[in-house]
Formats: sequence, C-alpha cells, structure tokens
Amino acid sequence: MMLTLELLGGIGLFLLGMSMLTDGLKLAAGDGLRAILRRWTRTPLRGLASGALVTGLVQSSSAVTVAIIGFVNAGLLTLSHAVWVIFGANIGTTMTAWLVALVGLKLDIGAFALPITGAGVLLRLFAAKRPRLSGAGTALAGFGLFFLGIATLKGSFETLLPLISERGLIASGFLAPFAFLIAGIVLSTLAQSSSAAIALILTATASGGLPLELAAAGIIGANVGTSTTAAFASIGATPAARRVATAHIVFNLFAGIIAFLLLYPLVAASHELADALLADSKDEPLTLAVFNTLLNCLGVVLIWPLSGRLLKWLQGLYASDDERVGRPQHLDPTLAAIPSLALRGLVLEIERMMQIAFLRAGSRVSSPPGQITNGNGDSGILALGQAIRDFISDLSRQPLPAEVVTALPDLIRSIQHVEEALTDSAVLQHPPFPPAALITGSDWDRLRAGVLAALVTKSGDPNAFKCEFDEETREVDDAYEAIKKNLLTFAASGKTNVEPMEAALLRARHMRRVAEAALKAERRLQPWAHIARDVVTPGEPA
Repeated sequence: MMLTLELLGGIGLFLLGMSMLTDGLKLAAGDGLRAILRRWTRTPLRGLASGALVTGLVQSSSAVTVAIIGFVNAGLLTLSHAVWVIFGANIGTTMTAWLVALVGLKLDIGAFALPITGAGVLLRLFAAKRPRLSGAGTALAGFGLFFLGIATLKGSFETLLPLISERGLIASGFLAPFAFLIAGIVLSTLAQSSSAAIALILTATASGGLPLELAAAGIIGANVGTSTTAAFASIGATPAARRVATAHIVFNLFAGIIAFLLLYPLVAASHELADALLADSKDEPLTLAVFNTLLNCLGVVLIWPLSGRLLKWLQGLYASDDERVGRPQHLDPTLAAIPSLALRGLVLEIERMMQIAFLRAGSRVSSPPGQITNGNGDSGILALGQAIRDFISDLSRQPLPAEVVTALPDLIRSIQHVEEALTDSAVLQHPPFPPAALITGSDWDRLRAGVLAALVTKSGDPNAFKCEFDEETREVDDAYEAIKKNLLTFAASGKTNVEPMEAALLRARHMRRVAEAALKAERRLQPWAHIARDVVTPGEPA
C-alpha cells in the first residue's frame, strides 16, 4: 500500500512539475515563441529547427503541437510550413530525456530541488504583477518539483521492479517488447505527454532490473502515444488544422514502426554512442536518451523524401466546400511563363470568384433579417481572393507586356470590390435586426431589386455597360434616399423608436454598399473580360 502511495505521489510531483515548467516558460517567453513559430518556418529546415528550438524551451511537444494546430486553425501558418514544425517538435521533446539522464539521475536532487522550488514560489508571489517574471518563478518551482518527483519515483521503482521481475513479466520472451510498447502508449496517453512517460521509463531503468530493450520499446510507445494530444486538439478544428494533427500522428506511427522493427540494432547503436559520449557503457538512462533522439531523427530523415507525397495526400483529406471554392481552377504556376495566358487565367478566375460571391450576396439580400442562408461562411471566397493576389505577386516579379501591366491594377481593385460586396452582405445577417414593418414597401422593393440587378454579372460592349452601370447606380441611390427620408420622418413623428429606425437605416445602407461594390468590381473587370473569351495559343501574341 505504501509503495502504491509513494508511486502515485512521485508521479503527481513529476507531472505537476512538468506542467508548471511548461506554463511558466511559455509565460516568461511572452510573444517570442509565437514570433518564432510564425516567422521562422518558411523553409523545411527552418521549420524543423524552430520546432525543435521552441519545444526544447517549453519542454513539451504537446504544447507546441496544440499551438501549431491553433495557428493553422487561425490561418497564420500553412500546412506545408506546419508539418515541419511538428517534425522538429518531436526532436525538441527529446531534451527532457537528456535532462533526466544527465542531471536528474546524476546529482543529489534533495540538495537543490527544495531550495529551487521555494525560490520559484517566492519569485512567483512577489512578482505577481509582472507576468514574465512571475512566469520565470513558476518555471523555477516546476523545475524543482520535476526533480523531486524523479527522486521519489526512483525510490519507488527500486522496490517495484524486483517484484515485477519475480513474476516473470520482464522475461516473457518475444511478447515482452510488444507489451512494453503498449505500456508506453498507454502511459503517454494518460499523461498527455511523451516527455513525462519517457522520464518515468528512464527513472525505472536507473533503478535497475529493467532490460534496456524493453525500456526502449516503452519509449517508442510513448512517442506514439503522444499523438493523442494532437487528435484531441483537432476535434472541431478547421480541415487544415485536422491535417496538421494527422501529419503528427502519421509521423509518430511511421517513426515508431521503423524503430520497433529495428529495435535491437538501434539499441546497440545507442549504446555505442552513449559509450562514446561518456565512456560509460553502464549508463543505461543516457543510452535511452540517445535512443530517443536517434528514433526521432531517423523518423525525420526517412520521411523527408516522402514529404511531398505526404503533403499531397494530406491536402486531399477533410476537404470542405469552402476549401474547394478557395482553390483556383484557372491559375497554375506554369502560366506565369506566358503572361498573355496568365492574364486570361486571372480574368477567368476573378469572374468565377465574382459569380460565387454575388450569388451568395444575392441570397442574403433576398432573405429576411436573421435568416442564415446556406454557405454562410465566406472563408473559401476570401481564400480564393488571396490565392489570386499571390499569383499576381509571383507574376509581377518578371518583365511583363504593357497590356498586362495596365490590366493588373484593375484586376486587383476588382478583387477588393468583390470582397467588399461579400462583407457588406454578411452584415445583413447579423443583429440588430429591424422590425419587418420598417423594411417593407415599394421603396424597399426598389432597393432590393436594384441590388439584385447589380449582382448579375454582365457581358457585352463596355460602353453599353457604362450606361447600364450608371442607371443601376442611380436607381439604388434614389431608393436608398427615399427610404432614409421615410425612416427619419417616422422617427421624428414618433411612429417608431430611434433604435429600430437606425437598424433599418443601417440595413439599407449596407444593401446600397453591396450594389456599389458589385458594380465597381464589374466596371474594373469589364475592359478585360474579352480576354477570357479569346482563344490564345502559346507562342502567339495575345
């Protein structure tokens, strides 16, 4: 009974120390870690390095994984950048094993753990109004509890392992490594931290009686088990974030399977490397720390040549309607080599964006206040606009024909106006909602009809279109002015309160803005619309 209580107490101290250490370091670092993750991920190598660095600092790959999923969820990181940070985080998390092997199991922990914990708590209390300093105190206290937990666990395992050995659980033949693999997965899943699980395994090994190969199998299991954190964090997240979580799971499974198949050669190699480092072939915790690092580095090396296929496969997972909308259908990087074809693709893509956005805006204008139409999210259309901008940026890096140079400003402005029309139409479905009596009548019918007419894309002679544009603008403005006059009169005469009058006037104003933005978008695109209908052969002048 006492052994069980001592073991639970040691695990509790250890996990509490790990949690405080991670939380304190994140608080002490402030926005620095976010800046690293957002800015230092532009290439695979930089993403790998930043993931390893940040994880080494906060001592938690789970925390970094959750943060990366959050960044991808918010659109701050792309999938191709995020997966390399995740791979790097798996390397960075091995720092905990080195800390345990080189410090926690080597020094007299009691001589410094309690003073460090006390100093950390005092710093946290006296610096409560200074977040970064308070975070440093929390991390310091967590550091002390971390090692106190290791000391307690070491004593418990020294008693526990001989009892396990007497029952033949360690020497159970071929099934023993598989059993320890499963144990590592379960332990890491329960603790929601591979670092915690691996530290427990190293501590058990240092107490004697646990064969190196079985401990190594447990470490493999701990690395696989930490994937559950990413799985939990991706529940309810965007498709992009779920792909990042899947990448994390795939990497850990891939590295785990390879390492388990090569278990004995990898343990032997780790033994040799540990012996070369400290010339101590009996330092089994150090051997396991080397094994843990070797396992994750081997996974990165082996998955590197497969990363292109992995990314392509991930892109096809969890595809939503918005993502399908956001993927250009008429643009391709190869078009940039032929500016005339690139211009044609741009016009076609903007026309496609315009049609989708105007259809959605029209359904909102036609719907009663408060009624949410299908496809209420605009992220796909906005993503398409950004993809078109990115293509234009890439195209602009080379010398361009005069026609293309002249067209690009109009195309960019057309995209902006389409987005404005979409954004203003979305406001119509948000409160405050005016009473139905204030938004009915002939003037409202005129305004609604004028806006819907503006949202119909036009084709034909640009000069004729200009006349139509002016007529539709005039019709919308006249209807809006009539509505405004009536609403102000109602409020002044006491027929309605000011708040509902303002809500109705705000709705009319946004409807007019939808029409204005739509007509401006079409006017900008119209001079170049003929290009989309011209058949251009590569190598011939446009």
